[in-house]
Amino acid sequence: MSRTVFSVLNEKEARFPYGVYGAGIDQNQKHLIRSNGFPAVIWLQTRKGNGRIVIGDKEHELGVDQGVWIMPNEPHEMYPDEGDWIVDWVGLIGEQTQEIMKNILQINKTGVYEVTDGDILHDLIVGIADLEESDTVMKEYDQTVRVYEFLVNFARVQVLSSHSSLKSRYDRIKPIFDYIDKHYHESITLKQLADLLDVTPQHLCTLFRKIMKTRIFEFINLVRIQKSKEQLVREPETSIRDIAHNNGFEDVSYFCYIFKRLEKITPGEFRKLNVH
Repeated sequence: MSRTVFSVLNEKEARFPYGVYGAGIDQNQKHLIRSNGFPAVIWLQTRKGNGRIVIGDKEHELGVDQGVWIMPNEPHEMYPDEGDWIVDWVGLIGEQTQEIMKNILQINKTGVYEVTDGDILHDLIVGIADLEESDTVMKEYDQTVRVYEFLVNFARVQVLSSHSSLKSRYDRIKPIFDYIDKHYHESITLKQLADLLDVTPQHLCTLFRKIMKTRIFEFINLVRIQKSKEQLVREPETSIRDIAHNNGFEDVSYFCYIFKRLEKITPGEFRKLNVH
């Protein structure tokens, strides 16, 4: 459920080393311009969809498992890329908040970051919001602990992201691999694949190319050609046209073009070399 909370700080609470200015959960972020920035340091992360944030003369895309730290009073603009852009955010205050960010997280300026598990941070922000809405005595002490916990966990998921293995990156798009493996012989659209990750087609293209170092339809063609090679050898009586159709190519001429571009020989030549 979407909600927003803001703290009402008294003089005593304002002196705490870690504090909360406000928090937002599962918000549908609209176009927003803050010419004078925001009075607290903000972490904003994408939960669903895709958005963009403009900082200075640079524009950044924010997809799922991506977010931005915005320093206090930093002018910025944000808007959804297309459709709904669902985000979480938390505004933090306190002298030690920015100290731990600078000295432990190595974050001292506004910037976009990837995290390995945005759900961990989501749950922590929910906990901060729940506490802020409660009537708990000594709430400011508990909130100090929660802010510290949030920063420590951010360090954990961000460090893992910075030094993640290829496997963790592949796991992010594993549903794409699984779908292509099952449906390579059918027509496949970008929207079908993007819906598997709950991202926009544009973000999927960016994400896939970043991880795989190739375009997504180039990868699909590689899978289809590999499957066609297996069928060319396994079924020597099947026509080249049927091989093309069986492996997702509606146009046999295009199939032969892609096959020769990737294999340096035609499908017929490949069959002659490998069928005895």
